[in-house]
Amino acid sequence: MLRKVISASTFTAALLLGAQGAQAGGCRGSACYNLVDAPPVYGSISETFVARPEQTQARVVPAEYDYVTENVMIQPARQIPHHRAAQYGSVTEKVLISGPTRRWEVTRDAYGNTSGCWVDVPAQYGYQSRRVEISAAFVEYETLPAVYTQRQRKVMVRPTYVEHHTIPAVYETRQRQVLVKQGSQYWARAGY
Repeated sequence: MLRKVISASTFTAALLLGAQGAQAGGCRGSACYNLVDAPPVYGSISETFVARPEQTQARVVPAEYDYVTENVMIQPARQIPHHRAAQYGSVTEKVLISGPTRRWEVTRDAYGNTSGCWVDVPAQYGYQSRRVEISAAFVEYETLPAVYTQRQRKVMVRPTYVEHHTIPAVYETRQRQVLVKQGSQYWARAGY
């Protein structure tokens, strides 16, 4: 058994020739075919795309300062020495000048006669003043307290830092036409 293989182009050419012949001779019935043009079919699809990508912005936030008040010592506590001189005074004392004695005393009476006798001479006292130290010299210390004052100074409350802020991406959707089915030509029997 022999099989004939006919290509699509050969078949199309044969149909065209047959159609021309049929038109020329007046094609009737089921032997006639018409060439039909099927237009392409288009559809629309939605596409989402990135209109603006995600962005990160950096902002430098400067350091923050404030003033604090504090007590500051401007002069430390100290001691001042006060030298006190020794105190002197006078003391008067009774002192023995000469002790009791006896002496031989010769006298003449009114008639010129010489007579002698022992005479007791009592002790002789006198008063003598002398300088004495009443209190010794010493050092007395006076304590002066420390002196403070209030001062304000600038201090950093918060250091400089970088703040990052992310702006999310923006997406948009658009419609576009796409070819769903390509246009074609085919033969259809006439009358159907």
